Amino acid sequence: MSTNKKKRRVVISDVAKAAGCSPATVSRVLSNSGYPVSEELKQRIYEAASKLGYLSDPNGRILRTAVNPSVGIIIPSFQNPFFSQIIMGIVHLASKRGYTSVVYSSQRDPALERKYIFDLIQKQIGCLFLCSVDDSPDTLKKYISSGGLACVFESNFPPLSEALNATADMFKAAQIATEYLISQGHKKIAFLTPPLSRYSRRQRVDGFKFAMSMHGLTIDPEDVITVSYEGDIDEGLYEYTIGITLAQKMLKQKKKYTAVIALNDLIACGVIAGLKQNNIRVPDDISVIGFDDIPNSVMISPQLTTIRLFGEVIGQRAAQMIIDSFESNERINNITLTVNPELVIRESVRDIRK
Repeated sequence: MSTNKKKRRVVISDVAKAAGCSPATVSRVLSNSGYPVSEELKQRIYEAASKLGYLSDPNGRILRTAVNPSVGIIIPSFQNPFFSQIIMGIVHLASKRGYTSVVYSSQRDPALERKYIFDLIQKQIGCLFLCSVDDSPDTLKKYISSGGLACVFESNFPPLSEALNATADMFKAAQIATEYLISQGHKKIAFLTPPLSRYSRRQRVDGFKFAMSMHGLTIDPEDVITVSYEGDIDEGLYEYTIGITLAQKMLKQKKKYTAVIALNDLIACGVIAGLKQNNIRVPDDISVIGFDDIPNSVMISPQLTTIRLFGEVIGQRAAQMIIDSFESNERINNITLTVNPELVIRESVRDIRK
């Protein structure tokens, strides 16, 4: 006997019960009324609404016909110039198509990211561009099931078939970096990275390992050096500080390296600073290579050899694909946008064959 029942729509009183407050308070917070409510209670309300799947639209849909002509962009930080490159690409294309851009920084906080996604649903903004720090795609899936279209540039979870996955080929980027170092005579190479929670980070490490193995070079577990946590670091110096910490950790190991691959350029800048603090010269004593090709790469000494990932190009192409699909009322299904990385040779790698 069938017992299928129509699922009851979540209402404000459900959110209020879960958050431990009155329905009136929930209504004030979700409508952005400006009524004074503590940040801690606001966060509880946003979390409860997100988990329960509450939407102010009774149909639970982002309406394509009466939609806000805006795109939403959520990144982990405004401090990393690579994210700024992605934003510039999106904003440039969106503006040409008549869309305004709403940009948020999640400050590397998954709860804040979920709040902002929920905000976009409430505001009926139908296009989302996301660099995610959340371990789960559940909130993103709620956005998509509400009728929105999403593009994910990086995340802690594997690619979603229902979102546009846009990125440089991170595996290939790390392979190019590693093979360049090997071509310059380096065999003892370390990979320095924050925790391998993000899918894109793991891809780079896999590319590094693959290139090393293809050249018959042994990799020990300690060759991939990580910080055990990302911690409460001043946002303005976040990745730079991690680079200094990673350099110090590497120098404490028994194994001595001739070259270092840093997860990105800001971390590479921190690595170079950490090495200099210990009177180790780059590239005379050790070579360093990064990823992204941000403006900072040419502002330090020595200028950084890096892998260009074309952030602005990725942002622009992703915006075109998402807005095209949105305006033609099409869904995303197993679509990947990949840009090929490019080696940029500067001054931070030494040829030790000479």
